This record gives sequence, C-alpha cells and structure tokens, in this order.
Amino acid sequence: MKRITDERTINYMKKRIAEAGNIVAILGIEMLVEGGGYDLDANDETYRVEEEYGFCPEEMLTTSFYNAKVEKFFKFYKKEIVGMQVHSTPAYDALLKLQAQGRLSAVVSQNYHGLPDGIAFRNVIEYNGSMHSNHCPRCGRSYDLAYVRTSGGIPLCGDCKTAIRPGIRLIGERADTTLMTKAALACEKADVLLILGKNMYEDRFECSIGLDRKQLRVLFSKEAVLSDQKVDFIIRDEIQMILPLIV
Repeated sequence: MKRITDERTINYMKKRIAEAGNIVAILGIEMLVEGGGYDLDANDETYRVEEEYGFCPEEMLTTSFYNAKVEKFFKFYKKEIVGMQVHSTPAYDALLKLQAQGRLSAVVSQNYHGLPDGIAFRNVIEYNGSMHSNHCPRCGRSYDLAYVRTSGGIPLCGDCKTAIRPGIRLIGERADTTLMTKAALACEKADVLLILGKNMYEDRFECSIGLDRKQLRVLFSKEAVLSDQKVDFIIRDEIQMILPLIV
C-alpha cells in the first residue's frame, strides 16, 4: 500500500516524539480494525447486522434494548462483540517500545475488547468499560468473560438467576466520571497525544493545555472525524504503517 504521509511530516513527528518525556495513546476503532476486528458503525457492517438480527448495532447496544430484549441482545453481543477476534499489530509493538523507554505514561482505550494477547501496558484507562468485567445488577456478583462466552443463551447470575450486565458502556449512557477525569488529566499532562482512531461514541473527553506548553496532537483516521478537535496532524495512512516509523 502506497504511503500518503510525506517524509517531512514523518521526520517532524519523529523528532517531537523523540524529545517527549510523557506520551499518551488513545486507542480507537482503527486499532481494532487493523487487528482483525470490524467497525460495527461502518455502512456494510450495519447493513449485515440489520439483515441478520432485524436491528442495527446502534439500537442493540443500548440499555433499553438490553432491558427489553435481553435474549436478542446477548445473541448479538456474544457473537459480534465477544466473538470478535483481535490480534496484535506493529502499532502495539511501537507503543510497547515507548513504554520500555519509560515515556508512555498512559493508554486510554475507547474500545471495550481489551488488549490483544501478549500486550501489556502498565497504565490502561478503559474509558468505555470492558467486556472482561461483568456483574449481576441485583447482587453485584462479578463474572469473567469466559462465563458469558460459554453460557447458553442468556448468561444468568448463579445466585439471583438475573441476566448478567456486561461491563461495557452502552450507547446513551454517561461515561464514568472517575474514568473521564483520569483520562482527561493523563492527556492534559502529555507532551505528545497519539489519537489512534475514532471513538465509537459521538461524545469524547476533552483536555486542556496550559498556555505555556505546546503539546503535539496527532490524529490517525481515514475518515473525516474529530474535525472540531484541535490536532496538529491528521494521518490517513494505517496506524501500523506510520507509528513504527515515528517511534
């Protein structure tokens, strides 16, 4: 695949990253897609899902759908979300390199699939929750992903026989204020902010920078998203192509 980003831009970003002591990466949907997952918000995926389930992903990933049509919710959730296979890419290796150098202070994940096998970051903020964390909405008992994956039909609490609540933020729900604050503070302190793909939600956390500081913000996205967010560069190439070149 031919590279779109010019050499001058790559060299400038490489220089700024080499000088940075505090780098924060925000993982978005493109990181998921490049690792073998798929964007359920894409037109072809939305059409496929609607054909199979009779509802679009945006309708099914809501609290109201979970409450009213829990059986159909889990049929979709277990196959399309839990069943999504995601592997590592050279982009993750580049981030691990920054971590080994002591310069990657935080990774903010906007996806809820967790990290690929073998990838471990020291400070991960799962902004939209995680499918690995589940609980009973009645008694609060916790359940791991394996329990949800292997249960037939609706995964029920062993004590209450109530449908388990996935630990992800469903569409329309407010973000956890503690996670929001933690993510915003981490981003605010960064010398370099790497926005690696779009968010799955329309809203997103904002962070401010002091007037005496200059933060480099690089957005990786093939789509025209976050147009109102102030970034220094928008990279249209694949993340796994460019990130190893600038780290």
